[in-house]
Amino acid sequence: MKTFLNKLQIESLHIYKQYKNNFILNILLQIASYVFLLLYKLRFKLYQFNILKTVKLPAYVVSIGNLTTGGTGKTPVAIELAKYFLNLGHKVAILSRGYKANYNHADGVLLVSDGEDIVTDYDRAGDEPYLIANEVPKALVLINKDRVLAGQSAIKLGADVLILDDGFQYLKLHRDENIVLLDSYAPFDNGHLLPRGKLRELPESLTRSTAIIISNCDRKKLQDHELKILDNYSKGLQIEKISYKLNSISGINTKKTLTLKDIKGLKAIACCGIGNPESFLDLLAKNEINILSYLAYPDHFDYQYEDIEQMTTLAKKYNVEDIIVTSKDAIKIEDLCQAAPISFWKTNIEVVWDSLNPFNNILQKKDKLKFTSTTKSYQ
Repeated sequence: MKTFLNKLQIESLHIYKQYKNNFILNILLQIASYVFLLLYKLRFKLYQFNILKTVKLPAYVVSIGNLTTGGTGKTPVAIELAKYFLNLGHKVAILSRGYKANYNHADGVLLVSDGEDIVTDYDRAGDEPYLIANEVPKALVLINKDRVLAGQSAIKLGADVLILDDGFQYLKLHRDENIVLLDSYAPFDNGHLLPRGKLRELPESLTRSTAIIISNCDRKKLQDHELKILDNYSKGLQIEKISYKLNSISGINTKKTLTLKDIKGLKAIACCGIGNPESFLDLLAKNEINILSYLAYPDHFDYQYEDIEQMTTLAKKYNVEDIIVTSKDAIKIEDLCQAAPISFWKTNIEVVWDSLNPFNNILQKKDKLKFTSTTKSYQ
């Protein structure tokens, strides 16, 4: 079944890319986008007029989200933010909707990490929650589509800070901070809502945010029309810029780690299943890794053995012995590639901020936090 769904996912992506400029298809997609617009506007109004209720929990709630589908770097920022609060002495919980998590949400909240141990395997948790649990072992990680329910469970476990990973459109839970990420590669995609474009909401929704983070600023600059849109809807908002630095690559089916000096000029194949594969390829090129070819799978792709065979076949075709993937992909292929005749590597990425103390700038309501005797003060 998984193999069939994977093939369907890849085939759908190919069909869309092949026919995305087709006039008739675009008319149909535009009609569907209008329907999407009406539904999302209706939903927002229902919350605005208190017909649908927003719940306020006794914790400091920070949402990390975006306007588009696909990757903008939300998860690395959520990890950075969790570490920031942990260093201040807070009990932090990261709440995920659990996209592609293999469990029944009706069964209740799924605990991925209790802040001491990872208590759920990757297949049940999904890629991003499992990656977060590995990167921030002292944080609670919980999954449920109902983030209010997940937040209540986290508070019972002692959390006083709740971080919503991909939470901008989740209006049911009140948040103290509403941080939106925009990817410099395509901050507003093609300007169209789903399904004609990748926008979940119109850019005017930025006025609901409390701060904006623009990612990949070192490799891609915003175009004039994108800057104009941003200026129109970011009045009074704190804007921070980030980039991603490659520190090293670590072996997935080998115990070696290679530094930037080691990988300079390395010939390799790149493979990824993320929302913005172009940014991944550009990062490798920036660090002078010679990517001879690449395979871009759909975001959150569920790899199987045959996909590993496809990667190794491509590597043999180009007579290279190294395949590089993202850390998110590494979690999913770790067990599959152990016997592969090619070395698989994952990238170790660091978030680089353009300003000092960025979270002190971004978090407008941090003074609302109640400090315990073990909590350090903000500087």
